Amino acid sequence: MAETISQFLMRGGLRVRTAHGAASALRTASIAPPRVAIIDYQIPGMNGLDLAARLRADLPTLQIILMSANDLHFDRKTLDSAGVKVFVNKPMPPGPLRQAVLRLLQA
Repeated sequence: MAETISQFLMRGGLRVRTAHGAASALRTASIAPPRVAIIDYQIPGMNGLDLAARLRADLPTLQIILMSANDLHFDRKTLDSAGVKVFVNKPMPPGPLRQAVLRLLQA
């Protein structure tokens, strides 16, 4: 799924870096800080909400989209505390995902 999303966003003219797991995401973000992160809830190393909080602690201006294929429901306070601006259940059509990324880049 990560590669499909990456290819779609790159075809739309966006620069994309992909990390497969929490440790890789933290390492990549420390070297090349992103402006927007799309994080899956179920990733190796820690859950996506915890990863979002760790990334946001290091990068306070980072805009975060959290995705999940699980039927999860988070209240706005929980998402805000982790720095998550957008939460979506998968599958999410690629067009609206790209629009969410573009909106967050303008924020």
